[in-house]
Amino acid sequence: MNLELTDQERDKLIEMLENFIPNLRAEIASGVKHDWKVKLHEEEDILKVVLEKLKGLK
Repeated sequence: MNLELTDQERDKLIEMLENFIPNLRAEIASGVKHDWKVKLHEEEDILKVVLEKLKGLK
């Protein structure tokens, strides 16, 4: 799958992910139920991969 983004769109996504991932980490640490923590960890891992791919496009 290919996704074409302008530089501005890419930079905004990077900014949003850099702000969101720490909040997600805090949510995981807040003591939510185990099943929910597993799901949040999976989401965090995916978002970190997407962030690194976006940063590689700079």
